[in-house]
Amino acid sequence: MKNILLGILCSASFLTTCAQSTGKLKKAYAYYTVSYPGMQMVDENGNPVTPKPSISRIIYFEWSGVKKPAIDVILYNKQVLIATLIPVEGKTVVPGSDLSQNNVSKITVAKQNSLWKIDLQPKEGNEMPDQGCKNIIIKIKESKKTFSYKLTRETLLHTLPRY
Repeated sequence: MKNILLGILCSASFLTTCAQSTGKLKKAYAYYTVSYPGMQMVDENGNPVTPKPSISRIIYFEWSGVKKPAIDVILYNKQVLIATLIPVEGKTVVPGSDLSQNNVSKITVAKQNSLWKIDLQPKEGNEMPDQGCKNIIIKIKESKKTFSYKLTRETLLHTLPRY
């Protein structure tokens, strides 16, 4: 009887050590920049036209898995955006680091985790959602399951004017 119990315990511990570890999104940080066209546009009567802001969005996240994460969908206020996943070299990044006026702290990940950047674009025919979204959902497909991570805030990065 003791041999059977010992065999079951050993096989259970062996199976758990051989199991493939799945990745997990530990933390995520959403950022956006806003730029306006350089010259004031006017209509045919000479009246000024209010310019539409150009919004760019990025998300940095800490990933605990070995394999590249598979982004299923990213929703900004229930609007689907196209995501481009880019690995970040190193364990630390300062969003908007080329500008001294950003008051954003640096992002550092744990030694065993990796850092990823997501560039976001609107789907063809759609516009980028308004600035300051409070409902951001990242869905990642891992081992035939979809996991969701919710962000409730995105931070504005101040940039130099782009024309």
